[in-house]
Amino acid sequence: MSVPMAVSFEVTDVSRGTSGSPQLSTVSFSNATLSPGRALRVSVQADAAAFTPPSGAGIPVSKVSWSNLGASGGVGLNGTLGSSFFALVFQSDPGIASGRVDLGWMLAPPGSGIRAGTHQLTIRWKVESITP
Repeated sequence: MSVPMAVSFEVTDVSRGTSGSPQLSTVSFSNATLSPGRALRVSVQADAAAFTPPSGAGIPVSKVSWSNLGASGGVGLNGTLGSSFFALVFQSDPGIASGRVDLGWMLAPPGSGIRAGTHQLTIRWKVESITP
């Protein structure tokens, strides 16, 4: 299983949206051993309610979203990040041993009161075997 461990945003203008770094993140798995009829579900959650800023106020994680830029072996989903729930990112087809989803991250304009600079956030991944 391979997942990105962090996403960063170089905020240079607080009135504009910012693409995440890396611009493309891949969640992938291979050689999964699932019981018959089971599927793999991958979800994501922020470790904190706000980014760690260079100084000043942190950007709320609810300003972060991702887009499914392509999936194989299942379905990738668009979503919005939160710190109090796991958001579904990918669900494999039943019985699939490998798959992937490519994600593009975006930070909505953080607005006034937020300093320019690198804002970082650690994210947590949850991987489950489910009956779809």
